[in-house]
Amino acid sequence: MSKSSRLLAVITGQPWPARCVAAVAVTTMFVVLAASRTTKADSQQYSLVARVDAKNAGLTSSEIVVKIGNISTAATAIEASPDIPRDIAIVVDAGPDQAKVLPKEKDLAIALINELAGVGTSFTIVSAGTSSKTRAATLDQSIAIEHIREIASDSGEKTNVAIYDAIGSAVRQLSLSPGFHIIIFIGEGNDGGSRLRYAELRSLIESNQVAFFATLVADHSLHGTKSILRYGWCLRELTSDATGIFLENPKTPEATQRLSESVRGLRLITFDAPSQLPGRYKISVSVRRGRRLNAQKAIVIPVPSANTP
Repeated sequence: MSKSSRLLAVITGQPWPARCVAAVAVTTMFVVLAASRTTKADSQQYSLVARVDAKNAGLTSSEIVVKIGNISTAATAIEASPDIPRDIAIVVDAGPDQAKVLPKEKDLAIALINELAGVGTSFTIVSAGTSSKTRAATLDQSIAIEHIREIASDSGEKTNVAIYDAIGSAVRQLSLSPGFHIIIFIGEGNDGGSRLRYAELRSLIESNQVAFFATLVADHSLHGTKSILRYGWCLRELTSDATGIFLENPKTPEATQRLSESVRGLRLITFDAPSQLPGRYKISVSVRRGRRLNAQKAIVIPVPSANTP
């Protein structure tokens, strides 16, 4: 089974609500089921993308148990970068509202490139503004940094920018390559004027198994009355559902450390299970010595394509 086939999945299922609802708790493990190949007449090999924390960094496949509905099965393999290539898109908010903090955004982006660059890691830089721009992916660390330095703040009246469109562009760029698909958003967080609706963005992220991270950076408070988050609440939900973490106005060294550690925690877990009909299934992941790992509560098995063996 090729590594590219293990990471490809088309997620279909019930449509998400048009309005996003802030997540109650951030999960630390993301599970998307992808059929890879048939192993026996009545079983299928699947893979899932997960993020493990420091306590579980040394997990082996023999320790992992995946439960789908009432069926429990053992993992057969667990892999990480550089065995699995990483494709990282950094989306920087360069809208008029961000003129004062754009240097801070760029400092964080450059720090992340320096921290995560290595064998098998490519970078795609996207600037989100009144006219967003997606640069070509590059394996060259210096070129990626230069793309960040070239980003200039939009001038004119302060307004929200099409954040969802910019993130969607990043997803489509990542989908062209096999490997871990990772998006790190840096900016204020509120969308304005995107053609891509939130529900569509969420579906796009899930169908391409994207690990989504968000760091809000602003020159003002992100919360309103009663400490209610006023900016980036939909992005907070995306990070919860897509194995990421969500940070609010952190200092650059702290954000660099937390984001890079989380990206390094991504794993590809392969396991065999009885063939399932296409549909939505509850899932949980745990380790044999008793610890329960937080996981996405449900997965969707896609309808097989015409060329599926």
